[in-house]
Amino acid sequence: MRGVSSLWCFQCGAEYEPGVETCFECGVGLVTDAPLTPDEVGSWEEDKLEYELHEWSFESRRMLDQLLTSAGLAHSWQGATMLVRAADEDAVDDLVEEVEHATLPTLDPDAEHTVYEMNEWTSEQQSRLSNMLGMAGLPHEFDAQGDLVVNAADETAVDAVLDRLEDAIARGEPESEDVIHLDDDLQVNDLLSNAFDAADRIKGNTHDHEAILEFLEAEAVIDRLALPYGFERENWDSVRLVLGALRDSLEADDPNDSEIVSDAKRVRDALVQII
Repeated sequence: MRGVSSLWCFQCGAEYEPGVETCFECGVGLVTDAPLTPDEVGSWEEDKLEYELHEWSFESRRMLDQLLTSAGLAHSWQGATMLVRAADEDAVDDLVEEVEHATLPTLDPDAEHTVYEMNEWTSEQQSRLSNMLGMAGLPHEFDAQGDLVVNAADETAVDAVLDRLEDAIARGEPESEDVIHLDDDLQVNDLLSNAFDAADRIKGNTHDHEAILEFLEAEAVIDRLALPYGFERENWDSVRLVLGALRDSLEADDPNDSEIVSDAKRVRDALVQII
């Protein structure tokens, strides 16, 4: 039964308890209204339209979702693809344009740009990349060929995001000789609990050296674990991705307290659902 104060991921429909702000699987901000399924968008005989919004940041998709809900326009999400009634096309287009003008990071037209070829990337991977770039506040867009375009001045920061995501994708393959195999599910849960507790303390004090050490020790093991029993590969990769982001923030040459707090909060939100 749906909880009275439940929060929801508008993209995948996952339900969360109060206190969680982002979806563990999708990494998007939660909403207060339960999302519709595709079958609930209009009647079966009505024509439907799909909007492919993989290149949008998750903040932009969430804003569009909320505008559509406020306007009473039925819609459903399948990942970054939005389904609406064809009869609502004009109204939806107006809101899409509003979000594009309001929130999508825009490139400096007078600045030098760097282009990254994306021909080897799937739409799902591009969506994850766009989300991460959006979270990092890095302006970007995809050109007519589907390649990523960024401001040349942001190239170093974009490279760091690309490296983090590519590492997460690569770590999804458990055949490496460095992978650790744990037969006891309790050991996995203990590791995740230790990471959660340490991240919670780091969120309150970014200079808690004992908590930082405990988190880094737990993350180093979790990062090398083979896929534990009961986890989907995508979910486990997401866990390692958010833990790796906090690790990178903590180990940066010039650590930024606000980034550490933000990353620690995402770790808590991700792990609170599974421990």
